[in-house]
Amino acid sequence: MLTAKELMSSRLMTVAPSMTLRELLEYLRENAIHGALVKEGDRLVGVVSYTDALIFLSDISMSEESSFSMLAESDFDLSEQFVNRIDEVTVDDVMTPAVFTCDVNDTAAEVSALLLEKKIHRAVVTDNGQAIGLLSSTDLMRAVVMYEEQLAIKA
Repeated sequence: MLTAKELMSSRLMTVAPSMTLRELLEYLRENAIHGALVKEGDRLVGVVSYTDALIFLSDISMSEESSFSMLAESDFDLSEQFVNRIDEVTVDDVMTPAVFTCDVNDTAAEVSALLLEKKIHRAVVTDNGQAIGLLSSTDLMRAVVMYEEQLAIKA
């Protein structure tokens, strides 16, 4: 059985809660990652992803005007509002403050069950209480594909 240790990414990328959304999105893009741990000093305080940032920003833009047709009829400049907000809003505003963990020896099935139960896309992998990796739903799907390919080769 595959374990969290075999599937996780050991590249733990962290950001500060005070980082702006613009800084976060640039950091994620530059590092070719979709999410990062949020640390305040040595303390892990949350997890943040592209999706968190985009959902927050789309909620802001849609709350300003109820539809894009109204935008076309008004003097409201969505792009200016968007730019202003992306520099004002911080990681702390959009992160998931709960950090869900799994043990390094948990099986892929156990981690999958955790992600499904908590409705999350990534869990911090720990070894004796220390964060050593991140395991995402994408990592688990990749394992399923590899498993299916191995079965096809053996058949």
